[in-house]
Amino acid sequence: MKKTRLTRQQSQAQTRQRLLDAAQALFVKKGFGATSVEHITLAAGYSRGAFYSNFKSKTQLFIALLKRDHERIIAGLPAIVDHADAIGGEGARAGSDERAEMEAQLTQYYSRIYQDTKLYTLWLEARLHASRDPDFCKQLDAFQQDILVTIAQYVRSFAHRAGIDLPFPAEQLALGFMALCDGMGIYHLPGHSHADENNAQQILAHFLARVGLQR
Repeated sequence: MKKTRLTRQQSQAQTRQRLLDAAQALFVKKGFGATSVEHITLAAGYSRGAFYSNFKSKTQLFIALLKRDHERIIAGLPAIVDHADAIGGEGARAGSDERAEMEAQLTQYYSRIYQDTKLYTLWLEARLHASRDPDFCKQLDAFQQDILVTIAQYVRSFAHRAGIDLPFPAEQLALGFMALCDGMGIYHLPGHSHADENNAQQILAHFLARVGLQR
């Protein structure tokens, strides 16, 4: 069967994704500082020219990699909102059921995320590098502020659909939830006890029920 020839745009997008995939694997395994552009291009099967056609520097690639992971994480949130709308109805009972369903869906969703050791190893590596590189720190801080705004928007959306008044500003709840998930993710990096899995999920559920989405 004759292979379909990629357009120039498709080929460049494929090259970019392969470079990001190679960099992610190396940053997790070796660390950002111990990984060179040559390491990345060799693992991806490209030349230095291909790298610099897509990224100005290894630092720019790192930010792009973090953004890609963030987009992957939040991609499932609209589906939770849509699912809650699908079971919604009229009256207090319907609102209570919708809120409980969203809490369960969000707990299950974030329970999968905080157990993603590669994701949290990568973010931990980013924060360690930010502590040593002021320019990267500024870029990472700006990106994290964008994340906070995005999560706060979802907090408002969830509250509206559940018919509740938020106990704190959406930005504060978003920050608290992000910090809780980050803490869980770092705690569950290699070295933790798997006996705590159920406890961790209960903590997330209690945060949502008692602090985040309470009436």
